[in-house]
Amino acid sequence: MVELIPYTDADAWLTRALETDERVMAELGGPWPDEVIPRIHERRLESIARGTWWFTLVPSPGDRPVGMLGIFGSDHEGQAISEAGWSVLPVHQGKGYASAGLALLLHRAHADGRWGTIHAFPGSTNAASNALCRKFGFRLVGADTVDYGGRELHCNHWLLEAPDAGSRLEAR
Repeated sequence: MVELIPYTDADAWLTRALETDERVMAELGGPWPDEVIPRIHERRLESIARGTWWFTLVPSPGDRPVGMLGIFGSDHEGQAISEAGWSVLPVHQGKGYASAGLALLLHRAHADGRWGTIHAFPGSTNAASNALCRKFGFRLVGADTVDYGGRELHCNHWLLEAPDAGSRLEAR
């Protein structure tokens, strides 16, 4: 149903559409101003060059992307971690794209083996993203406050242990 296509320079429009949308960014401190979008896009491309994974979610071959997701290195309480994140354009939310894309992403991560335990930090009131964490076998370890670009966010902290990823996903 969904393809993961590597994020490229041509996807700047998608970053702008997602990062400036009030609904997408409601749990992430609100929309970013348009003038910071080029830097967000550049940082994403730079991180890809260093091995981070960012993909666009494409419903069918040749379709325009409807969202993006990735796994990237992050820092939590002074420890280097692997973190997963995702977002879908509002008009395409609730259609299963994030779920299908996350299944593919986690399968790839398990096969690759370098990501280890994967963390996710959806907003504490983001029912859809928290449901995705539960669906894919992430374990809720508590509530957390995290810094997101200088914004303090109240999130749930979920973990997907590396050894469990394959067995959990194969059962889906």
